[in-house]
Amino acid sequence: MYSTHDKRFHIRPIIPDELDAVLDVYRQCEDFLALGPVPAASMAMVLQDIEISQQEGGVFCGIYHAADGKMIGVVGYVPCGFEGDPHLAHLSLLMIAAPFRQRGVGQVVVEAIEQEIAKDAQVTAILSGIQVNNPPAIQFWQKRGYRIVSGPTLMPDQTTVFGLRKDLDH
Repeated sequence: MYSTHDKRFHIRPIIPDELDAVLDVYRQCEDFLALGPVPAASMAMVLQDIEISQQEGGVFCGIYHAADGKMIGVVGYVPCGFEGDPHLAHLSLLMIAAPFRQRGVGQVVVEAIEQEIAKDAQVTAILSGIQVNNPPAIQFWQKRGYRIVSGPTLMPDQTTVFGLRKDLDH
């Protein structure tokens, strides 16, 4: 389990028995999904995201409410070796269920994942991507020190994204 500065929730890799809970989080994030080409959540979407994460050497985690253990979000990241570069990590997915947004959960989750990534002194930067049609998310990432370094780029899933980068201070 990952440590956070916040005792309201925990982050850990999901287990196969939790796929329905992941799908529930995706369904509560259909406002975000509506920005892309597939606006409705499905188990196929969940399984595809998990498979892509595994192929990239990533970790696909649930974010769990501490009081009742209910999954309130998901986060996916590649801790090191993104695209074969040992100096790069990648934050690939962050979705917080609608009732838990605007409460600081995303900020604390990002900080916890960054701390986990920074344990590897070889990693010097974290990359990410953000859909160009999601101004609140762009602002969220920029407030956390990520800067736009590329794009807009049309992705294979038909979303258009800006590439983001945050350099780590070890």
